[in-house]
Amino acid sequence: MSLRANEKRDIRPAAFDAALQSLLSLPRLRILPLTAGDRITGYGQTGDYILSAVAEGNLTVSAYDHYALLDAGQAYLLTEPGKYTLQAVSDGLYFLLQLRGELVPRLLEDRLAKKNTLFHAASASIREAVMALAVLEDEQGQAPGETASSLAYSMLLKLQALPNTPRVDAGSPLVEAAVAIIQEEFPFLEGVDELAERLEVSAAHLGRVFTKKIGVSPGKYITRVRVEYAKLLLRDPDTTISYVAEASGFANANYFAKVFRRETGLSPSEYLAGAPRRPIRNVPHFGI
Repeated sequence: MSLRANEKRDIRPAAFDAALQSLLSLPRLRILPLTAGDRITGYGQTGDYILSAVAEGNLTVSAYDHYALLDAGQAYLLTEPGKYTLQAVSDGLYFLLQLRGELVPRLLEDRLAKKNTLFHAASASIREAVMALAVLEDEQGQAPGETASSLAYSMLLKLQALPNTPRVDAGSPLVEAAVAIIQEEFPFLEGVDELAERLEVSAAHLGRVFTKKIGVSPGKYITRVRVEYAKLLLRDPDTTISYVAEASGFANANYFAKVFRRETGLSPSEYLAGAPRRPIRNVPHFGI
């Protein structure tokens, strides 16, 4: 199997000596090339440290009562058990690692004062470890657990040495607030003007800052989130296109069909006919 950096991978290194595993293990890591709107959910068990990183793009991380918007290069460590959700804000390449063992809090002691920890300029070190294990899996069928532990140790030492100071970005709080509102309330937002008014800025300023940081306008991002939600609803065999249009925040079914075809290349009916069908129960919004 050839290694491709943009290939979705789920790597599970082999188990090894239990005593060593209690010190540091890397049971699972994932390479996630995602498109805007794609969402990954998981559940951290007691003793898990869940590390997400952004090589390219922007990613939101939601867990417990915490929320973070990550830029390219940043990583976020979740330290408490419970459900977490990652969602791609833009097309990009992301990594998700599960770490266990007493060395994690010992090595990162100074950085774990809070429930979650943000690392700046961290993705290169994480990517190095992930890609090394991907190569080993390609060559050997399964990456050795001892090697995974060693690479995790080296990675944590590099994270430990990173500066605490975030890079200066005056637009981040505004964009983070905008993304949070969109993900939670997209079915009810009337548009960018309402969003800007709630954030107490002009629509023009919001558009400039949002587009510079995310790569698309806030209007385009709202549309993408609505379309991704509509795709999810269309998997329900009992749904109707009119209902999906209304539930996703579109003015009417005709406008929804026009936008859906523009974004996906398919009409809602064509997508409905070809989508994996399953009943949808209590469909969540794009965020916790």
